[in-house]
Amino acid sequence: MLLAPILMVFAVTVSLLAPQPTSQIIQDGNYPAVVCPGALGGGTEQISLPAKGIGARAVNGRSEILQVQKSSVLTGVRTPTFIGGNPGSVIAFESISGTNSADAICQVGGIDQWFIGGSGGVTSQGVLQIINSGLSDSLVQIFPYNSKGALAPIAITVKANSARNFSLASIVPGEDSVALHVVTDSGRVSTFLLDHRRNGLRDLGASFMTPVNAPANKSYISGLLGSSAKAASTMRFLVPGNVSAHVHLTIYSNGGAITPVGFDSLVVARQRVLDVAIPPAAVAGTYGIEVTSDQPIFASTLTRTSLGGVDFSWANQLTPLSSFRINFAGARAQFFFMGKAIAIRARWVDSKGKSNSEIISGDSSALWRPQGTLNGVAFTTLTKSPTFGGMILANPSGGLNYLPLLANRLISRAQSPNSDLRTLARQ
Repeated sequence: MLLAPILMVFAVTVSLLAPQPTSQIIQDGNYPAVVCPGALGGGTEQISLPAKGIGARAVNGRSEILQVQKSSVLTGVRTPTFIGGNPGSVIAFESISGTNSADAICQVGGIDQWFIGGSGGVTSQGVLQIINSGLSDSLVQIFPYNSKGALAPIAITVKANSARNFSLASIVPGEDSVALHVVTDSGRVSTFLLDHRRNGLRDLGASFMTPVNAPANKSYISGLLGSSAKAASTMRFLVPGNVSAHVHLTIYSNGGAITPVGFDSLVVARQRVLDVAIPPAAVAGTYGIEVTSDQPIFASTLTRTSLGGVDFSWANQLTPLSSFRINFAGARAQFFFMGKAIAIRARWVDSKGKSNSEIISGDSSALWRPQGTLNGVAFTTLTKSPTFGGMILANPSGGLNYLPLLANRLISRAQSPNSDLRTLARQ
């Protein structure tokens, strides 16, 4: 009877004296690679990297080897470019004509990408570029929408490490008010839409569209040019669901907040693209828009301007700002932030190589207009409250460009065990 308790005590003693396994969990994360569009519309392109020493390669069907870049600016780029993972944001600057330019934030891509903008009308020179940066063929479906409803889907295949270009006029022929939903069934795909318009020999402007992943009941569009700069803006809406939406717009500027006439409870029919002009007198200076709806909705803003030459640009729904860095490669920019309790630190280097720092703050919106041209800029969020930021960018070749402040998000994250080797030997 005494043997069992003695054996139990012996077993517990041995287990306590034996070496214990030490298992620590390490959070392992990687920044994803991004892809930049090729030069479209007959233009020339340069790509600004947030720093030197980042790997890059052309997506041209030949090589998959990344070449470490000695410069932070890649010039004379023609084909799509694959950029190695880094915590910064990468910009593709494209010069379309003497007065027009189109800039794009290079992106990771995704399964669902929505483009709320563009035109397939008689002036359209627009291009949808679908880039497969993976090592196997990709299957992609395009679901177009116009002012009357959803159109028949288009299925395509994109070969490994290559890109295909499609004219917007061939996808939605004769349609001025369009939206595209690009769904990737397989492969690593990034999609870019260039809205480029021309009337005979006269260039009417060009702009890349920033893709949006999902509709929202509340969203923000920021960094827009007011009517005092010879600009006129139009809102574009799409409700992808089966119930029509009631939409409310609030415009924020340094003069406060207003709701334009007709935007207090605007009805947007389901699955139909709707364009509505913003009254010219609504706001004069730089501004941002808060869109609220009783149904998930997509929204974008098209601004046309004749200041310094005819051009236009699209602005789309924003994602919350996070800390990141970006290289403007000598461009001029102004920034507009929206949210509650805005607090952001900006550190930047100007064209003369001088370092600067400033705290940007505001209750519901804040405008930041740094003097002169910009090179590297680092943004650090100082509050947990979501903040949304957009910018008006004037690159050296001119033209109007809207871009989101969009970081290369840390999306690849996994837990890996860290075992102590002492578990393999007694001490």
